Amino acid sequence: MKILIVSEVFYPENFIINDFARELCAQGHTIEVLTQYPSYPQSYVYDGYKNEGYSVEEWDGIKIHRYPFVEGYKESLKKKITNYYTFVKDGRKIAKDIAKGFDVIFVSQTGPLTVALPAIAAGKKYGIPVAIWTLDIWPDAVYSYGVPKNTTTRYLIDRLIRYIYKNCDAVFVSSRRFKDTIKQYTNKSCIYTPNWLKPSDDKVSELRFDKQKVNFTFTGNISRYQNLDNTILGFAKAKIADAVLNIVGDGSYITQLKELVAEKNIKNVLFHGRRPYEEMNDLLSQSDILLLPLMPDQGIMKTEPLKLQSYLYAGKPIFGVLGGSGQEIIEENNLGVCASPSDIDEIALGFYRSMDFARKHSDIVKDSAKRLMETRFNKDVIIKTFTDTLHRLVQDGIK
Repeated sequence: MKILIVSEVFYPENFIINDFARELCAQGHTIEVLTQYPSYPQSYVYDGYKNEGYSVEEWDGIKIHRYPFVEGYKESLKKKITNYYTFVKDGRKIAKDIAKGFDVIFVSQTGPLTVALPAIAAGKKYGIPVAIWTLDIWPDAVYSYGVPKNTTTRYLIDRLIRYIYKNCDAVFVSSRRFKDTIKQYTNKSCIYTPNWLKPSDDKVSELRFDKQKVNFTFTGNISRYQNLDNTILGFAKAKIADAVLNIVGDGSYITQLKELVAEKNIKNVLFHGRRPYEEMNDLLSQSDILLLPLMPDQGIMKTEPLKLQSYLYAGKPIFGVLGGSGQEIIEENNLGVCASPSDIDEIALGFYRSMDFARKHSDIVKDSAKRLMETRFNKDVIIKTFTDTLHRLVQDGIK
């Protein structure tokens, strides 16, 4: 197949869509990508790129079409919305110019659902089927961004969502809980295709944890959505003398967390900064218990956390400070314990409960994690689900 991928992010930004595109390319499909210049997570253009004009480059046999974005979009809601508009306006024009001759258009929706609009416009022009992979659920995510939830915005957003799903010929979802929300807008069936573990050439890290301590570890992007402030307050309240809370990563909320630790004089919380992705498995393997915190937000709770796959690969017990999909996966598969993300007392108790769980059930966790990686989160099976569905769209000539 000749497949055009439309995505808000792509290499050198580190997202699973990169691996998806490379995998399809390796299978013999012709892959091209329409995206903006790389900017995530800083919201400013990467070194080596200029945020101006339209350009074409190649990466691993994949042709990438790029165009400008609104810099500083993380600084204000106005800039964020303007960037969404820019993606659609400029993307529609370019998509219509380049899409002729493609068999199918594939939308990777990691952020705004409006990323599908350029694909839909090109699909309508040339009669090309459009498939979407929903990794961030609307309308919940819209209101999490700060958009006011009133009668007017709800009407406009719901109408937009219906239009997009109506004009997508296949809907893939990264979380089972997304299905009920999407069914409110379309009667198309949703195909479950969760995230898988991004490939990595594992390396031993120079960062070594103290083996004499109980090491609780969080890795990844740090924003307010990770709910690390409540997690830290729960850790402080637990007062576990021989425990350390390792925070490996960086992000927009790191300064607030450091200020919280300093202001309350919280001991044994260590900020290690960002480390290469290749070191993550070594750092997780050094840990006793892996932390998976998320805010109690409706949209976020429907999401199956991407971090979960790297935690499963490490095979260590998980302490989930979260509800929803993440809690279900942890508890139903005996991977660890969970606590309410908004209850500091329960979080404090959860640190003790997770240590007790780790002492008694480490072998069960390893077996359960391995089973999940071989079944539910098996990359080969998920990719085959994608390609089989895309083949059917092309063969059926839906449009």
